Amino acid sequence: MPGSTDKKVRDIMLPLQDYATVFLENSLRDAMFVLKNTFYSGCMAGSQSHRSILVFDTKKRLVGTLSFRDVISSLQIMGKDGRAREGKFNRLCLNQASKKVKDVMRPISTKRLQAQDSILEAIDLLMNQDLELVPVEEKGNIVGMVRAVEIFREVSELVEKEMFS
Repeated sequence: MPGSTDKKVRDIMLPLQDYATVFLENSLRDAMFVLKNTFYSGCMAGSQSHRSILVFDTKKRLVGTLSFRDVISSLQIMGKDGRAREGKFNRLCLNQASKKVKDVMRPISTKRLQAQDSILEAIDLLMNQDLELVPVEEKGNIVGMVRAVEIFREVSELVEKEMFS
């Protein structure tokens, strides 16, 4: 589009306040409740469901994320013997639920985007570092997160707009 200006990361990021959060010391049970409710409440038309929640320490610093995959990964049992796994699913799920979030979460990437960075910089960081989401900073504070889905939405809307103009 001649004469148009490329959007910046701040234009497509999800503001931090749009994310559900938990603390390091919360139980996995509590975090699963938050994650489940956040995901299903986001399934309304036009909204974007979250597949992860943000984890903060007691000083309210972002330290990690917790996703469906992290919860499921915590259920892996050591050993290959199929018989050893029989009848253990229910017990394992209930036992894992009492773990702390800090024992299951994924630490947040030390890589950051700046709010004024280009979307191409966000693509580069997400793809080359194999990240699911990247924190966005402005004036030294984390103000939002960028995921591939925000970039895809921007790309698809740009292409549709061009196609129908």
